[in-house]
Amino acid sequence: MSKLNMAYKYDLNKYRNLSTDSDEYEEAKREITIKRKNIDKGSTIKIVLLAIVAMILLFCVIYGKVQISDMYSQINNQKSYLSSEQSENARLKAELESYTSLKNIENYAEKILGLEKLDKAQIMYVDIQNDDVVFIPENDDNVFVKIKNFFNSIIEYIVD
Repeated sequence: MSKLNMAYKYDLNKYRNLSTDSDEYEEAKREITIKRKNIDKGSTIKIVLLAIVAMILLFCVIYGKVQISDMYSQINNQKSYLSSEQSENARLKAELESYTSLKNIENYAEKILGLEKLDKAQIMYVDIQNDDVVFIPENDDNVFVKIKNFFNSIIEYIVD
């Protein structure tokens, strides 16, 4: 872009129908000339470098947006995979519970193992003591333990 500096000098006397000298007219004519400023080659290089820097920044911003979009799509893919795995887990738990139901266990025990349910005639009732105290009988010690206890009691008697 070039700037044009224009310098004009108006002679207002010619509009008043006054006579002017030719020297003044020539001088005014010289001042009316358009002055051009020369284009600096350094400014062109600066403009080109600024344009390149702007393009690089624009590329970086677009590249960053693409990377963010890619990350969001990966997150969404992982979320959908997680939800499908959770539904598969729920299905497998329900299947496991159906295999371990009481009715299936009874059928397995009767058909495969040959077990039968108890009849009332097979049940035996045992009466236990009504007291809250339980008596535990002493263990019968063997001969060697009795000898050891005898010697221990003699030693305690002597020492005391």
